[in-house]
Amino acid sequence: MTELARYWTPEFTDSYIEALNKDATFQSAAKSMRESIALRCLDTPDKTDCYLVYAIDRGRISVAEWTEEPSPSSAVRNRAFSKRDALARTTAPYDFWMRLDKKEVGVIDVIMSPDYRLEGAKLKVLRYLRVFNRMGDLASELPKSY
Repeated sequence: MTELARYWTPEFTDSYIEALNKDATFQSAAKSMRESIALRCLDTPDKTDCYLVYAIDRGRISVAEWTEEPSPSSAVRNRAFSKRDALARTTAPYDFWMRLDKKEVGVIDVIMSPDYRLEGAKLKVLRYLRVFNRMGDLASELPKSY
């Protein structure tokens, strides 16, 4: 029996990217998008902090950067954010990302939670809400372990 890739690992990210690049709904939603988005996951089960940048180019997505360091990582946690480098950056601890992936928390929880932080051009982010919704839905649908 093959072991499932664990959420927030390079192995899961590879399968996620592959699924997004095969998904007609994602590609349609992102067909005019040329942006990068950054995500930070703090305190993974491996006791690491991760920094991940996705590059979206007209319906195709790739990993532009993957950084993983022992937590608490000052390089990951104190990394400056610039709107020139990415449309937005989100930060949350692994447990919150996991609850979001399992659909245990919703949009209101994300907005209200002190554990989830969104930086960047929020009005531009709203323009691509269909893209981000599909990304979240597809991530939730993929088989994985936590």
